[in-house]
Amino acid sequence: MIDFDEKKIIEKADKLYALRGELEAVADKVCEAGFDNILFTSAGGSLAALEPFAYMMKSMSKIPVFTEIPAELMVTGNAMVTDKTVAILTSKSGDTKETVAVAKWLAERNVTTISFCGEENSPLKEATTYSVCYGEGDPHDLMAIFVVGKIMYNRGEFADYPQFADELKNLGNLLVSVQKAADEKGKAYAAMFADKDKEYQIWTGSGMTWGHTYSMAMCVLEECQWLRTKSVNSAEFFHGTIEMVEKGVLVCVGMGEGPTRPLDERVIHFVQKHTDQLFVFDTKDYEFPGISDKFRWLLSPVMLWAIYERAYTNLADVRKHTLDIRRYYRRLEY
Repeated sequence: MIDFDEKKIIEKADKLYALRGELEAVADKVCEAGFDNILFTSAGGSLAALEPFAYMMKSMSKIPVFTEIPAELMVTGNAMVTDKTVAILTSKSGDTKETVAVAKWLAERNVTTISFCGEENSPLKEATTYSVCYGEGDPHDLMAIFVVGKIMYNRGEFADYPQFADELKNLGNLLVSVQKAADEKGKAYAAMFADKDKEYQIWTGSGMTWGHTYSMAMCVLEECQWLRTKSVNSAEFFHGTIEMVEKGVLVCVGMGEGPTRPLDERVIHFVQKHTDQLFVFDTKDYEFPGISDKFRWLLSPVMLWAIYERAYTNLADVRKHTLDIRRYYRRLEY
């Protein structure tokens, strides 16, 4: 396996899990203070990474939850944003312009803000009420799981949260297991680009896994590989995108195990009749050692990204196009 370091994957997961107590303490503080609603806001792939947890709360909690794109929120405002709002933000660099700006905008409105940062001394940390730095820890999803899970537990809406969080202690080994099992799938996807790039490709998913599928299309295939990619929620696939499907068009479906799975299955049922290039990434195909079946749907975003990681790592190798270069992003003023 290329670019695969088993020891490092486990170490990163352990580092992030070690933050559980600190993150749960933040959840306890906001619960003690009281709040009316929760806002998830960040820029680009960071907002996409928070989408599963907004969906999770909408499915399990009576807390009003909403997501906003920072640049749009600061222009239009939102009447739901008050001094009784808790906002959750994330940025690996800690200096993403729009995310830092919206953190300051929220602070001006006395909103309680929680940030997850990859850098200890960062503008985002300085601009938020509570900030937890994960450094080299990964996967970042655990940050949100520990905060929103504990909030719902405190409210009596997620009684099994302690068990779920305890089972995540060995997530590093689980990630290693899934990535090893997914590598052949990743190679098969990458092989489709061996001779020449696709004119375009379509990626679709839903529910808990939609945010990560959108991120795969936007942050990896478009930003890091410069490949023309359409991303659409499975629930919306039949309203426009359906007409783009024909022989030779690659359609990729990212599937989790939650209640929206039938939406993905509907797409697959149609697409397999109308194109010869259907590729399905399905968390159900993989074992989750140490994770109870009742929690699989909650962990599906983390696992699907591990599967995607083998796809894009092999793709970058086949195309001889590193994931690290950009033409415009953070290189030009815009």
